[in-house]
Amino acid sequence: MQAMPGYDTIIKGLHRGPNAGSPKEDPVEQLADFAAHTKLSDIPEDVIEHAKRILMDTVGVILGGSTAPEATALARRFGQPDKGPSTIIGHGLRSCVLNAALTNGTSATWLDFDSGHRPPPGKPLLPAAHPPAHLVPATIAAAEALKSSGRQVLEAMVLGYDVGARIGLASRLRPAIHCHGTYHNISAAVAVSKLKGYNAEQMKQTIALAAHLTMMPSFENAYQGGTVRNVYAGAGASLGILASHLAACGFTPEIDAVGSVFGVVASPWLDPGRITEAIGKRYEITQGFIKAYPMCRFGHPAIEAAEGLLHKFDFDIKDIAEVVIDTFDWAATLNDRSPKKDLAAKFSIPWAVASMLVRKSAGAFEFSDEGLCDETVRSISAKITVREDPSYSSMTPAKRPARITLRTKSGQTIVNEVQGSSGGPDAPLSDETIQAKFKSLADPLIGAQRTATAIQTVDQLEELADICTFTELLMPDNSISK
Repeated sequence: MQAMPGYDTIIKGLHRGPNAGSPKEDPVEQLADFAAHTKLSDIPEDVIEHAKRILMDTVGVILGGSTAPEATALARRFGQPDKGPSTIIGHGLRSCVLNAALTNGTSATWLDFDSGHRPPPGKPLLPAAHPPAHLVPATIAAAEALKSSGRQVLEAMVLGYDVGARIGLASRLRPAIHCHGTYHNISAAVAVSKLKGYNAEQMKQTIALAAHLTMMPSFENAYQGGTVRNVYAGAGASLGILASHLAACGFTPEIDAVGSVFGVVASPWLDPGRITEAIGKRYEITQGFIKAYPMCRFGHPAIEAAEGLLHKFDFDIKDIAEVVIDTFDWAATLNDRSPKKDLAAKFSIPWAVASMLVRKSAGAFEFSDEGLCDETVRSISAKITVREDPSYSSMTPAKRPARITLRTKSGQTIVNEVQGSSGGPDAPLSDETIQAKFKSLADPLIGAQRTATAIQTVDQLEELADICTFTELLMPDNSISK
């Protein structure tokens, strides 16, 4: 009988990557030990402060996304006004831990405004990861049920983020797979297990079981604008919680589940050495980015190049003859000139750049269904060409350049170039900018007073005895969804 394709790779262990250690150096065991034994007092203050930024930013985008008709329908299907331990954020509703995490995680990605993590090193460039959209919904939902303190939530967030992100950095997802619902599920599982006080062996089982619950959703769906894409993170959050439950119930994974899933199935390659590199010294939650614009981050350099053009030159929108965006390979795929759906617009550089040129903004409104009705933006978007500059592609992932060349009917040619975009460790958003983003998303739903109190509560989260004091602020003033 002929062996199935890939049989030798799996059986002979060739998936282990170039730096495989001996069983005594099991990286997953090291991750589990680190997650189980590290306390908040062991974590540097700057890391804790950044975890607060990630929490506030993610809760903000959940609030903003919760108003989408589909997200509202999901909340009403799963939630009730007074039943369940966990809050469905943005609605006067509660639910079980699993369904709250699913609903809030879905809202978290609706605007494509959620923060993310750096992609794994190497070529070709891969999309950035998005741990917080999985991590925060799972952590908050479980913490409410457990009556966890603010300190426990911060501890769980930092450690959960670290474990999942390290596995992501050590692997390379197949390009056709959307990264939501993959190794981020492990981040959610570890955070929830940390809240429950799991020991190192239980944590190791949880990590392995979460690896088995990895999704492999299609990236193409994002380009087409199918809204099921927005459920990937919510499903991943609930799968992380499920993995923690399974470990407590005695379910068992295969030996080397992480190596199998992230070295063969979802990713063809895994480097165990990267999993534990500088563990306890470099916290991955500080290595990510907070989005300044609600679209795929590959498009952000083009937006900032267009914004710079506005500041440097005077021109009449009606005089634009054509616009060319030169950028790196992955960004060049975001080339839809006439997106029909809001999600497709979030993966369209022409639409984003046209919005910046016409409206001098590329915010949540510009990518909404209402924003898509702007015929002036649509006419300029039709004049924008996006193409790859191989020299720019060669600079990734260290740099992500973009150049805009605008030609007018009157014969003017103006150019602006950027080497990357803001929001990451090399060009972080200010606390004032992050708070302003939160206010813009939260104020319309929970009111200015609750928004201000929520910001203050996150700032002093270590002093909070029960996380429910925070989540009570995240419901509309009238409490019950209508």
